[in-house]
Amino acid sequence: MHAFRARPDTMKIRMFENMPWSLRMITYAGILVLLLLVYFGIRYFRSVKILNLSPAWLFRSLFFMPAILFLVYPVAGNIHYWIRGSFNHTGYPDMVIYLYWYGVVCMGVMFNWLLMHDILRPLAGRFSGMGPQKLKRLFAGIFLVTAGMTVMYTSVRMIRDTRRIVLDEISYTLPGTNRPVEPLTIVHISDLHADKYTGEQKMNRYIKKVNEANPDIVVFAGDLISSGRDHIQAGADAMASIESTHGVWFVMGDHDYWVGTDLIAEALEERGIHVLQNENTVIVHNELIIKLTGVTELYSSQVDAWLLEDLLDEDAGESLHLIVSHQASDRLIRETRNSGAHLLLAGHTHGGQIRVPVFFYAVTPARAESYYVKGNWQLGDMLLNINSGLGFTLAPVRYKAPAQVSVIRVQ
Repeated sequence: MHAFRARPDTMKIRMFENMPWSLRMITYAGILVLLLLVYFGIRYFRSVKILNLSPAWLFRSLFFMPAILFLVYPVAGNIHYWIRGSFNHTGYPDMVIYLYWYGVVCMGVMFNWLLMHDILRPLAGRFSGMGPQKLKRLFAGIFLVTAGMTVMYTSVRMIRDTRRIVLDEISYTLPGTNRPVEPLTIVHISDLHADKYTGEQKMNRYIKKVNEANPDIVVFAGDLISSGRDHIQAGADAMASIESTHGVWFVMGDHDYWVGTDLIAEALEERGIHVLQNENTVIVHNELIIKLTGVTELYSSQVDAWLLEDLLDEDAGESLHLIVSHQASDRLIRETRNSGAHLLLAGHTHGGQIRVPVFFYAVTPARAESYYVKGNWQLGDMLLNINSGLGFTLAPVRYKAPAQVSVIRVQ
């Protein structure tokens, strides 16, 4: 008998099929960056030649050095995976990782100017009355200046948005009541993602923003940590610093589920934080009766339809029905709205985290998951709020989607 050996090409197909999601996304984005670099490089070197700029080695270096640095991360990640069969998206020097994601943002923004350049140049040649050579020099100069400004703007904006924490004030008027309601302040946060990139100092800044809002209720829509067990205690310690009249209420996120819901729940409950896993609780704020429903709606675990119906239908004599979930799936939005709920609060999307504009449309992978990426929507009598959270997923940067604390004033 002969031992069966898999053919090399079959093994490669299996490895590609089993490629970690993180490496796959990094590779796809890396291919896009490479294509945009080729597109940009053609226009760049043509402009340098038209303007007869020198020394040539300097202008070649200004293109090739950043281009290589932008692509080191996906290339190294793929080499490591194909040789050793593993990949860790945080297992590389921080500078290599940051430069790659900066390249994604910078070339994405640059794409707008490349398109405008190629659209406006023939139009200017037709209608401006300017000589061909003079027009070429004009557009070459405008292109290089615009490219330089884009490099500077995207770097400053990315650093600023990665560090910034914004407070979003939202007003909600409780429908169907004729008597005055005691004002209620609900602070909604999400996606802390305690890890090497979201350390104690940043978490403390976030919690300070929460406490400055003087919340009556704080709800946390999941993802205490990013991965592993090393940062569970640090994340829980940060949460324990929140000051709220009626406490802090937590629902599980995808990353919590992957690490272990028991570990997360134990760490939080030891510090007085309430964990809701497909259950209701009632809070009385002065004379206002609040029914708070915590739903586990994740990639790996969705609440059963019959259980969701029971949770939504349970009568607590409430004046306000508040629902918290990590993901606001289409099913959950539909069912909660039909039930007459007042508020649905979720996270998960990080507000898009990296939102690269293509003219007036913000491109972000989160749009592939949901139309509701960032902000507030009044759906009938129900307010849907998607919080951008604090931490990161896959990329340790933010662009046009800074960290967010949502403060909802119910009146």
